[in-house]
Amino acid sequence: MHISICFTPQDYLRQNFRDDHIAVVVDVLRASSSIIAAMANGCRQIVPVATLEDAQTRRRDYADALLAGERQAFPIPGFNLGNSPFEYSRTVVADKTIIMTTTNGTVALKAAAEAVNVYIGAFVNAAALCSKLAETKHDLVLLCAGTQGRFSLEDALCTGLIADRLSSNAKLSDTALAARAMYNDFCCGDFVKRIMESSHAAYLSKSGFADDVAFCLKTDIFEIVPEFSDGVITA
Repeated sequence: MHISICFTPQDYLRQNFRDDHIAVVVDVLRASSSIIAAMANGCRQIVPVATLEDAQTRRRDYADALLAGERQAFPIPGFNLGNSPFEYSRTVVADKTIIMTTTNGTVALKAAAEAVNVYIGAFVNAAALCSKLAETKHDLVLLCAGTQGRFSLEDALCTGLIADRLSSNAKLSDTALAARAMYNDFCCGDFVKRIMESSHAAYLSKSGFADDVAFCLKTDIFEIVPEFSDGVITA
């Protein structure tokens, strides 16, 4: 197994990877974490879309669907849900279809759509994800959603954790080695405090979402690995 890491969706160039590779999309703050929480709480499926207009159009295909998402971290007016994992409780999402659009996460999912498998990863499901990935012989590409096309520390650290846990049976690319080194450095200190200093985490905290950030930095609390296939996320 060979593990590569793309720190932004723009780094994900299909010609650089084998056709049969597996992609893992990581958007720790907050799309991946919210998707995983929704699936753990019984959501039937999530349909990721790029724009608000796409969301309204796709809703015509799913009469009982919930609209979810954010722009610049804030809930979209007229939508049922924002992008906080706390909103995706069992009483709200069980057996529901959710149509979701976010600033970064759904963009990364669309970029990775042609991989042989596309999984959703975050700190909150890292153990379950690594257990699934350890069984494969395919190359892995860990794709960070980033923040509006820019590097995001929390996504890179999460991919570093994944690379570290799989490294005994894998060859790591230079980016994977770098992410693993960053993760091992950060986990030796006050992990949450240090990530809270990053630009995206600080922005979310100042915007009133500090509890979301703290939740999304919890590790191994869900045993579910959502998969994106044929335009739909299921578990």
